[in-house]
Amino acid sequence: MIIFLLLTMTMLAALLLQSYKKNSSIQYEMRQLIRIREAALDIANRVVNTNHPTDLYQYILDTCLKLIPKAKFGSILMFNSEGLLVAKASVGFNQDEITNFKLKLEESFLYIATEGNPNRTVIINRLEDIVLEKNIVNSGDSGFALRSEVSAPLFINKELVGLLCIDGDENDIFTEQDIYILDYMSNQISIIINNQKLYQEIFYLSKYDSLTNLLNRSCFDKEAALILNSRSLQTENMYFILIDLDNLKEANDTLGHSYGDEVIKTFSMIISNHLGKNELCGRYGGDEFVAILHDDPIPPEEKLEIIKFDFLASQNIFTEEKFVPNFSFGIAAFREGFYSLDTLYRLADMRMYQMKSLKKS
Repeated sequence: MIIFLLLTMTMLAALLLQSYKKNSSIQYEMRQLIRIREAALDIANRVVNTNHPTDLYQYILDTCLKLIPKAKFGSILMFNSEGLLVAKASVGFNQDEITNFKLKLEESFLYIATEGNPNRTVIINRLEDIVLEKNIVNSGDSGFALRSEVSAPLFINKELVGLLCIDGDENDIFTEQDIYILDYMSNQISIIINNQKLYQEIFYLSKYDSLTNLLNRSCFDKEAALILNSRSLQTENMYFILIDLDNLKEANDTLGHSYGDEVIKTFSMIISNHLGKNELCGRYGGDEFVAILHDDPIPPEEKLEIIKFDFLASQNIFTEEKFVPNFSFGIAAFREGFYSLDTLYRLADMRMYQMKSLKKS
């Protein structure tokens, strides 16, 4: 009877312990879900209100390490212009080494673990075996600290742009919940990258003409005003130039607007190549351009004749010989305009149309 009671009590204790562990596990998961939700809201708010991706990368990486307690190291790797992965944010690595770190995608843990198909978040254990196999470190290196990793790919419009990597110094420490966390965080990083690209495009279009890559009218006027108001530049040696491409309307009407666009882009490239320090060029619209030139080392008239010669020489790149590249221009010295952009424009405009009239007559 006593033995039966002891067995019954033992079984009840085991059930209570199991129930306690289960409840504790549920409570832990609930707390973790709340933490993830709070972190998600915070990151979403930062994504909307911040245009500095480097700070956001580091914040997201720090958040990942807080949500995954057994993680010791982490990095966000993005492709550079050479197609190599470089660190945009890191935790736990030597800063001098991580700054100069460059890695081919094929050498990444995610690429190796997925057998060349890095399109999903995975847990990778025994990293030292992968490293030694790929000879990334010497085989005699006993100080290798990374043992496991949970790694997520970063995509923008289905294009792989980087990796989010969370590392530990023990094997078998990451769980399916950690995969869920990294899936969410990698999505947030993708939003940051996409937003930053959109921001850069909007910022670029606010300053530059999309067809020619020259300053647009608004930005040129602002830059010209800064030069006019500057006392550090020798503005008495500077000139406001108004340029109009000859017969471009006829070319558009007879040869098509795509042909006319090529003429405009060719002229823009040529004049850009001849601009010196503190000289500007912008597209005012259609076939009209503006520039600020100075007389050092050569007078603006001579520079414009050189540009005109190069523009004429570009005729052989066009498929039609009916159009001869040429332009008319008017020049107004800054001292004539008494530091007024409107006055300079009117003077240059008048002289440009005088040149056009001479050509017609």
